[in-house]
Amino acid sequence: MNPYLQLISLLSSASARFFCSEAELAAALFSVIHFADKFNFSGEDYPSYKARMALESVPLLASTPEREIYTTTDYSSDEIKPGSIAYHPVKGLIMADSYWWFSSKQFVQDLTAAEANPSINAHFLHVKSGGGEAWYLDEVAKTLIGLDKPVYTLVEKVAASAAYYIGVHGKVVKALTQNDLIGSIGTMVDGLNIMGYLEKIGITRIREVATRSDLKNKKYEDLLKGKPEQFIREELDPLQQQFEAAVRAARPQLNDLPDDDPVFRGESFYASPPAIEKTLIDGLTSFDSALAETDAMGKEWATRRNNRKSLMSYL
Repeated sequence: MNPYLQLISLLSSASARFFCSEAELAAALFSVIHFADKFNFSGEDYPSYKARMALESVPLLASTPEREIYTTTDYSSDEIKPGSIAYHPVKGLIMADSYWWFSSKQFVQDLTAAEANPSINAHFLHVKSGGGEAWYLDEVAKTLIGLDKPVYTLVEKVAASAAYYIGVHGKVVKALTQNDLIGSIGTMVDGLNIMGYLEKIGITRIREVATRSDLKNKKYEDLLKGKPEQFIREELDPLQQQFEAAVRAARPQLNDLPDDDPVFRGESFYASPPAIEKTLIDGLTSFDSALAETDAMGKEWATRRNNRKSLMSYL
């Protein structure tokens, strides 16, 4: 499936539940409009996520022997320098399973591979995303919580909704500039009802349900008819509660905020001072300083690991 059809499938699906900022969703919708205008069914002009990240990451990953910091995106390689940092770009629209967009399933595989690689000391999450698909992010959170190696999160420009859900699990969470946007802790549905267009071009929908299937797809049909109460109560509210619980567990300092604070109602904040004051992030930094902090955390972890091994050899 090409990237445009994959987006249309998601945005017109009953499972279109998002931890997503409006800006990220708008970008996705415009790409769909591009598809509709150009009828580009092949998607050949849209490179894969890994290909795009490889091009973007080259200048960022140019570590030098002088500063002895090495980064890698080849998480399972046995040829990387010992003490390397696993670089994980979390950029653009987040989807559960995609070749074209950031894939939360692939991310779990990458984290697992990097965690198992003895030459890697730490994980570096470079977050620049307004969020995306809600499904599977609970599995991402479980994986991040289960990592033994330290995780560092650097926000560039925006870490909203699903992207913050991921980035909040860093032991340290910092942003590049005071104008980076942080937060949007909330859940929504924002999709496409394409039936009107199909009817306009002469395609008639035929829909009937069996006598004992009166509830089949009912809450989604009610949503389309402007009666969203059941969908909100049974689909969106539980996901929002799951999202909030994960954020509170990852950053316990947020529990000092009142339950009705805008932080927990979907508001977004500039990094400094609001996001720092709200304890959504720990401060501001540069890219080089963030890598240096991650490297120091990784070396400290490696020292503790080696000490444990030495102790066990005596026991």
